Amino acid sequence: MLCADIFKFTDMRNIIFFLLIIVLVSCSSNKNNKNTLSNNQVLFADNNSAIVFEGTLPCADCDGIKTTLTLFQNKAKNQYSYKLHEVYLGQNNEKTFDTYGKWVALKGTQEDPKAVVYQLSVQNDDPEDSDVINYLVVNNNTIKQIDDEMNEFESKANYNLIRKQD
Repeated sequence: MLCADIFKFTDMRNIIFFLLIIVLVSCSSNKNNKNTLSNNQVLFADNNSAIVFEGTLPCADCDGIKTTLTLFQNKAKNQYSYKLHEVYLGQNNEKTFDTYGKWVALKGTQEDPKAVVYQLSVQNDDPEDSDVINYLVVNNNTIKQIDDEMNEFESKANYNLIRKQD
């Protein structure tokens, strides 16, 4: 009887050991599948730098919105901020707006789960105004403004901002 109990204990120990190996292997293989950003994320020069994008975005009641977006990052302090400078063109008195805030990089859109979107948080007093602005990373030199629900605009107008070279 004692011998049978020893075999049961040994079998149980082998089963536990086998299950432990399975768990460890599955956890280590998931390391590479975390929600990390894909290769189409814009690359910063170093951990404490800025990238500038420029372009003219469409405007319903003017000739266009000359847009300069500066993304700042300080990885050591985990700080990501931006400055958005917009000039409404073609009006008698060109209006200029500067917006400041924080941004985050998000992974995935409804159309492309691997896409990278830079989402700018906008602090303002107007509840009718959007509280985020989204830019889809097209490649290392181009980002494209998309709507609040992370879909591309249906218009054929150019929503691209091009990276200003240093």
